[in-house]
Amino acid sequence: MTSQKSAHFWKSNPTFRSFLSASTISLLGSNVFDVAIPVYVAQKTGSVYALSAATVALHLPFFLMAPFTGYLVDNFNKRKILLYSDIGQVLCLILLLLYEFVSAKALWPLLLSVFTAKTLMILFETVTTFQLIPSLVSKQELSQANAWFLSSQRLVQIAGPLIAGLLMASLGLTSCIGLNILSFSATLYFVVKMKNLDKLIGEENHSGNWRTITLGDIASNFSGSFKFIWNSPVFKPFVLMMFFWNMSSINQNHPTITHYFTILNNFDPEKFGLVISLFQVLGFVGLFLSGSCYRRWGFLKAFVGATVWLAAFTTLSLYFFEAPILLAIGIAISKIGSSVFSTGTFYIRQTQVPRSRMGGVNACLRMFFMLATPVSCFIQPILVEQLGSLTSFGFGALCLWATCYFALKVGRTYSAEKSRGDQVDRVNSTLAA
Repeated sequence: MTSQKSAHFWKSNPTFRSFLSASTISLLGSNVFDVAIPVYVAQKTGSVYALSAATVALHLPFFLMAPFTGYLVDNFNKRKILLYSDIGQVLCLILLLLYEFVSAKALWPLLLSVFTAKTLMILFETVTTFQLIPSLVSKQELSQANAWFLSSQRLVQIAGPLIAGLLMASLGLTSCIGLNILSFSATLYFVVKMKNLDKLIGEENHSGNWRTITLGDIASNFSGSFKFIWNSPVFKPFVLMMFFWNMSSINQNHPTITHYFTILNNFDPEKFGLVISLFQVLGFVGLFLSGSCYRRWGFLKAFVGATVWLAAFTTLSLYFFEAPILLAIGIAISKIGSSVFSTGTFYIRQTQVPRSRMGGVNACLRMFFMLATPVSCFIQPILVEQLGSLTSFGFGALCLWATCYFALKVGRTYSAEKSRGDQVDRVNSTLAA
């Protein structure tokens, strides 16, 4: 992306600039919170089972609440969804502050508050990622906007763990929750200020009334989304590919990773935060390289090659199981491939779904492949307790090789769209914008 092109993009898209600034601040608070919760549970209980429960609370909403969130996003006023979901998350975090102040011993209030907050976060994220961003910029500038948005996410994922580690070590969980609450003020300000948000998203004639939600309506919306996915030659293997990717135990904040570093090797919060940041630094390198990879080798080779890179370096890192620093470096190198791979999945989901179905289809997709995380979190503590952490890591590596197999199917099908003149050519030519 040339400096002249970047300057023109920022000058011609002031609303996107405001959105990205607000979103980055909010994402930073959320990332600090997501890192802090598993560390807090590990310190509080020392149990891999409790760690798994916390991870499930962070990820189960993607599966369990998908039909509900998808229906809301497709059928209700987007500005109100953004506003109320932010306010709801703040209320959940205030309840967590009270939980910490009274020094409660039971975990279920914490898990319930985390589950509710993440459900509301999914509502906000689905609107912004798949409906708001494409509405704030022209079609020709969409890939450039995506590149800036993904870059801001990666920078947040680098800074977030470091900040979380420092705050947890010095001030405890309350400081991380407080920072997250403050971060929501940025997106709240953006949504309140943007009176014409409905018009931008194409809802200028939408009544915006909160009508009665029925199970029949939700089921109908979900059924339509399911049929769309089932009839799509791209999304059927895509679901299985993403399922195995999320099933892997070698993902940030999964119980095996947190247990290995914080409990088995006694990493303090600061050191653990540094490890997670290292993962994200190399992930940012992958994001930077993704455009040139897709342009030089085409979608199929770049997409599948990135997945093989991820699986291969993850597997090689397990040879250094007794040396946690070397294992962390190996996993970090694998994240280069992970970013190139995830960039491809991002564009598939943005360009292969009609805008009118963005909420429902993407929620339905998430429901299927995010089911893998809670399932994996039930399996991981059993493997760790009965067979050891290395076995759990090996399970994660096998899942990544299964991801490679389905990535080949997805890549072949998606690349075949070129012959029909579909979106893939336009996407691939500008991935590095």
